Amino acid sequence: MKVVSPSTMRELDRKAIEDMNVPGIVLMENAGREVALAVKRLWDEDPLKKKRKVVLFCGKGNNGGDGFVAARHLANMGFEPIIFLVAEPEAIKGDAAINYHIILNMDISVIIIESGEDLDKAREHCGDAAAIVDALFGTGLRGEVQGTGRQAIELINSLDVPVVAVDIPSGISGETGKVLGAAVRARETVTMALPKMGMVLYPGAAYAGKIIVADIGMPSSILKSVKAEAELLEKDQVAGLFKPYPPDAHKGTFGRVFILAGSAGMTGAAALCSLAAARSGAGLVTLGTPESLNDIMEAKITEVMTLALPETPQRSFSIKALGKALEFSSQCDAAAIGPGLSRQDETRDFIRQFVAACPVPMVIDADGLNALAEKPEILAGLKVPAIITPHPGEMARLLSTDAGAVQEDRVGAVREATKRFKCTALLKGARTMIAAPEGSLWINPTGNPGMATGGSGDVLTGIIAAFLARGMEPWEAAAAGAYIHGLAGDLAAAAKGEISLIASDLLDFLPEAFSKFEARSSNTQPIDG
Repeated sequence: MKVVSPSTMRELDRKAIEDMNVPGIVLMENAGREVALAVKRLWDEDPLKKKRKVVLFCGKGNNGGDGFVAARHLANMGFEPIIFLVAEPEAIKGDAAINYHIILNMDISVIIIESGEDLDKAREHCGDAAAIVDALFGTGLRGEVQGTGRQAIELINSLDVPVVAVDIPSGISGETGKVLGAAVRARETVTMALPKMGMVLYPGAAYAGKIIVADIGMPSSILKSVKAEAELLEKDQVAGLFKPYPPDAHKGTFGRVFILAGSAGMTGAAALCSLAAARSGAGLVTLGTPESLNDIMEAKITEVMTLALPETPQRSFSIKALGKALEFSSQCDAAAIGPGLSRQDETRDFIRQFVAACPVPMVIDADGLNALAEKPEILAGLKVPAIITPHPGEMARLLSTDAGAVQEDRVGAVREATKRFKCTALLKGARTMIAAPEGSLWINPTGNPGMATGGSGDVLTGIIAAFLARGMEPWEAAAAGAYIHGLAGDLAAAAKGEISLIASDLLDFLPEAFSKFEARSSNTQPIDG
C-alpha cells in the first residue's frame, strides 16, 4: 500500500480538483461520512453502553470541515453531536465554511473554545460521550501545538472515551511521525485516500491506533500514478513473492546458502542464523565456522552442514580461511556473513576481503558491518548484489554519525545508505525499513517490542539469505524476510507474551508464519491405485 507525505497528498487533492474536476466539497463530504461511519462501528461494538452523545473537536481548516460533515451524518444516524470549535468562526473558509453553516442551520450545538472555562464545559460533555472525534489540525500542522489547541489535546487524552482521529492524530507531524509538543492518542484514525508517513512511522504510529484508509472518491488513476514516498508491506504483496513449488523439486531447486558466522562465546548467533535459513526453505545450508568450534556446531545444528575453517588463537576466523571460504561460496547461490564473528583484527581483515571478492549475492550483518564501517568503500565497489541489515548503532557507524541522528531521521538514513553503498539497505527497529538502490522504500508493519532481544537479528539474516538463494531479488528477499520475521515474532508474542520472547521462539513460529504464504505445487497429479 502506498504511503505519502502531506505535500504529496496535497498534490493529489489538487489534481483531483483541478485536473479531474472533482469538487473539493465532494471529497470533504466523503471524508466526513467515513468518519461518521467509523464512529458508528465503534458504537455498534459496545452494546452495553448505548450513549448517543458524540463530541467533536474541530479546527478552522479542512480537517475541521471533515468534522462538520461527520457531525451532520452522525445527527442523521440518530446521535447527538456536540462541536467544540477551537477557532474563531470568521477564520473558517472555503468548503469548511459551507459545511459549518450547514450544521448551524441544522441546530447542531457548537461551543467556541476561547478559554479554560470553555474547556471545562467540554470536559463535562465528554464524560458521558460515546466517542470523541479529533478534527483539530490534520496533516498541515507546522511547529509545536500551543494555546487552547494544546489544552484541547491534553483534555482529550485525559478522558476514558474512545477517540476517532480525522486523517492523522492532531499534533503528529505528517512527514516524520514526531509529536509536535502534544498529540491525540486515538483508538482509530480514518485517513483519507492513502496512509500518511507520519502515522506509519514511530512515534506517530503509536498514537494513530487502528488505521482505516477511507475511499473518498479520489480518481483511481491519480492514486495509481502517484510516486509515493514509500510502500507499507501487505500480506498479499509478500505472498506474491513466493512461487509454487515445481512438482519435481529437489534440494538444488531451492538454493544453497553459505553462512560465515560464530566465534568463541558466539556460537548461538551462528546456530540461529543457520537454522533460520534452513527453516526458510533453503535447499542446503552450510555453516562456515572456526575449526575448533566445528564439533560444537555439528551437535547444535543437525539439519545444517558445517565447514571447518582456519582460526585465530582467539578462535575466530583467520585470514588463512579466505581461500577456502571463497572457493566454497562459488558453489552456492547466496552467502551471509557477520553474526557473532567478533571484532578481532585478523577476522576484520578476513571479512573485508571476503566481502570484496564474494562471487554470489550476500547478506551482511552484525560484525560484518562493523568490519566494513572503517572501509565502507568496499560496499560501493561490489560486483554482486548485497543486502546490509544494520540496527541503528551499526547504521550510525557506517554513515559516520550517531545512533540518535539515525533514529531522528530513519527514512533519511536508510536512503543515504543505499545511495552511498549502492546496495539494498534494511534498517532494523520498530517499522523496519528497506530501501533499494533505485530509490524505492518499503516499511514493514509486523513485529513487536519483545523481539528486541539478542539473536533476533541473526534469525532475520538467515531468513533473507534463504530467500536470496531461492532466487528472489535483493529487495524482495529483504522485504519478505522482514515481514515474515516480524510475523513470526507476533505469533510468538501472542502465544508466550512479549516479555518472555527469545530468538529461538522465532524459529519455532516460522512454520506457522510461512503457512500463511506457502505456495504449493499446483501440478501434482494424484495416482489411483
